[in-house]
Amino acid sequence: MPLDNGQNKQQANVGKVLLIGVTGGTGTNVVKGFLEQGVNNLRAITRKIDLSRPSLLKMSNAGVELIEANLDDEDSISPAFADISAVYCHATTADAAKPDPREVERAKRVAQVAKQANIKHFVYNSAGGADRKSGIPHIDQKYKVEQVLKAAGLPTTMLRACLFMEEFWKQYTRPSILKGVFPFSIQPDKPIHLVTTKDMGRVAAYVIKNPSEYIGQEIELAGDVLTPQQMAAEFSKVQGMTVVHKEVAPWIFLLLLRKDLFDLIQWYRHKGYQADVERLRAEFPGLLTTFGEFLEETNWANSELTYESL
Repeated sequence: MPLDNGQNKQQANVGKVLLIGVTGGTGTNVVKGFLEQGVNNLRAITRKIDLSRPSLLKMSNAGVELIEANLDDEDSISPAFADISAVYCHATTADAAKPDPREVERAKRVAQVAKQANIKHFVYNSAGGADRKSGIPHIDQKYKVEQVLKAAGLPTTMLRACLFMEEFWKQYTRPSILKGVFPFSIQPDKPIHLVTTKDMGRVAAYVIKNPSEYIGQEIELAGDVLTPQQMAAEFSKVQGMTVVHKEVAPWIFLLLLRKDLFDLIQWYRHKGYQADVERLRAEFPGLLTTFGEFLEETNWANSELTYESL
């Protein structure tokens, strides 16, 4: 990854950018990141243009062009690529603990259409550790998608996301933290690499504006790295009360018949992400959010807000 202070790059004229997989919970924040960076000539794929869906209404109101397409139907995808210069693909299936086999098949269709459309830059939201044979199915499947995009001969940039900070807003974690206990099955002193979904959009926009620097690059992306104890301290600060990290035994998830979660936690505990946060902050000045900033910006301490409020 080229190290630069961000001031000397020759920015390209960005044409229309197609966004894939941004209509779900995390995707909407990605769009905010693009808009913040002044990349606002955007088109987003959705199965159905339904403005009663809050995410689609927000995008439409922000000036994002919505177009109907089904990633399971190659003929329906092609029109979405008309006049497109670059693509950001956040996902080809919904976020789930177990990988959806359609993720790779859809990527093959998208790759073929993108190649036919002569796309100049394809940025893919992959997963940290994708290149390290993690043994975690959803991470390994992201690597398969990377290989599909490369095999198609597309000019790619892989942004390999670390753990999304938004995960801590989910119902299985946040209520307990607001009461003062941070249950997390990771050792108290194990560094965890974190990134916000909005920063994915910010960095993707920056990368698309600077294609000559980033085509062919694979970047493991995090905006902060903290141990669970340090995260508990950040929760304490923003909540104005003591929050204590409680290391939940990983085998609990085996009892709950969630071997997928058990395996992921073991990967976090013994391997995990390897993003160079200090270098990334120099590479992308002003684009990466610290965990403390994220808690402040999202008004974490307001117990009336939910994950859907983000």
